[in-house]
Amino acid sequence: MRRKGNRKALSGLQLGIIIAVVVIIVVAAVAAVLLIPHKPSVPVTSTTVPPSSVTFYTWWATEGKIALNHEIPAIQKSTGITLTPEIVPGAGGTNAKYAILSLIEAGKPPAAFQVHYGPEMASYVQAAPNGINSFVNLTPVAIKEGLTTNAVPAVLEAGAFNGTILSLPLNVHRGSLIWVNVNVLREYNLPFPYNLSTLQYDTMQLVDHGFTHPWMIPGADGGWDQLNVWEDIFLSLAGPQLYNEMIYGTINFNNATVQSLINETTNIFLNFTAYDYPGWQSLTWTQGLSYLVNGQVAFQVNGNWLTNYLYDFLNTTAYPPLPQYINNSSVKIIESPFPGTQHYYALVIDSVGIPVGPQESQALKVAEFWSSYQGQEVWTKWKAVTFWKNGTDWYNTPAQWYDYQDLLHTPEKDFVYQLSDGGLFDSTFGQIIGDILTLQEVGNPDLSVWYGQLQSVMHNEQQEWLAAAKLGLGYLGFKGQPFAGYYPPWVSDPSAYGLDPANMHSTAQTQGYSVLLLFPTILVPVAFVSKLYL
Repeated sequence: MRRKGNRKALSGLQLGIIIAVVVIIVVAAVAAVLLIPHKPSVPVTSTTVPPSSVTFYTWWATEGKIALNHEIPAIQKSTGITLTPEIVPGAGGTNAKYAILSLIEAGKPPAAFQVHYGPEMASYVQAAPNGINSFVNLTPVAIKEGLTTNAVPAVLEAGAFNGTILSLPLNVHRGSLIWVNVNVLREYNLPFPYNLSTLQYDTMQLVDHGFTHPWMIPGADGGWDQLNVWEDIFLSLAGPQLYNEMIYGTINFNNATVQSLINETTNIFLNFTAYDYPGWQSLTWTQGLSYLVNGQVAFQVNGNWLTNYLYDFLNTTAYPPLPQYINNSSVKIIESPFPGTQHYYALVIDSVGIPVGPQESQALKVAEFWSSYQGQEVWTKWKAVTFWKNGTDWYNTPAQWYDYQDLLHTPEKDFVYQLSDGGLFDSTFGQIIGDILTLQEVGNPDLSVWYGQLQSVMHNEQQEWLAAAKLGLGYLGFKGQPFAGYYPPWVSDPSAYGLDPANMHSTAQTQGYSVLLLFPTILVPVAFVSKLYL
């Protein structure tokens, strides 16, 4: 039997040798694991946990509901937990996100809720009674599940705040897309609009030939569709750097080039909306899509949830913008990057947030399976694309596979986070969609009104980010790996914005992520090492 005194008798040299041996063992284990091909694991279902139900607040009322009908049985089979959707319909979460905010503010959050990755999640943190402590920190889950090494890096960066992940990604949608009824173009012998000038040409040619309303830009979604069109034109003209500055509200309105780009964007927007289909004010995006399929309009802009809706509800397959499809007379609908944005990728990432509470462990099991490789294979077959880098073509449509391939091969600097779907805080999102809907309704040629409204929105967006920065959520990404390679200015000069420099980079999660880049499968805390020799 070892005496208590033996522990104290260890010399500094002996203790150093023991620690060195432990480190060698750990490194050797890590090296051995790294030699084994990694495949994400499925969470093991515990037979000791009784079946239970988790309420999930969501706006998936159409194609998302179809995908849920496939995913819920898979979740239950793997975890023994029933996911019960509480659906609040409204495009892009225009209604659901405010219902969720109200519950969070009242201190009665749902067990789990749908949230766009990115700034939108910070809105909930600011509204919660206990701030960031009101939500489960999902960074360790992302590490454990292999997301930090096996997911597309830009995807994780888009939802991490200074390295802290507060919601777990469920899928990647692609924004900044246009759907084209190529039968209409064929009828009038018009070219496919790969660039913005051709899209303008096609629009006016159709109008001149008596096809007087080639556009479908619905108005019953509260201005969400209008923002989609405006932001896509801006991305085409201005590129990803200035677009991402809008995410933070840091775009310089005093810059003459910026002023010119915003005015040109708005003029083109007003040109397209002038030829919107009659009755657009009362139509939603789902209703409008039927007009596109029927050939009553030629163009509709949105994200690739339209492709899933076409397949699920309109018995129509969308094809990518490749010559073999564009020139195929049996193909009707082409899904294409918005003209001029082919080299960029507008991310729209659905995720699940989990409040701290009595059902957090059950909600966590659901989220872990849902975001796992196996959960993704079921879910993204019916909705969007996966973020796993080693996915295969399990998709229902060729357009989804095309979007997935682009996700894998887009350079880091060419990603943006779509403003209309999570790229803005909830408060500024509500402000801008109302303003831009009014812009179309009035058709006001006095651009100074809209310009002033946009300035106000961007000012408020920056103020929201500064408030988030005080909570340690000052930018998207990880230390040394900001989203799209862009740091907002308060990261490099926090004192100029009244911020504590310690809040910019000093999260433990950031350090953990850096370690995992070298040792992706095992993270050994110092406390664990200490237990080995104490």
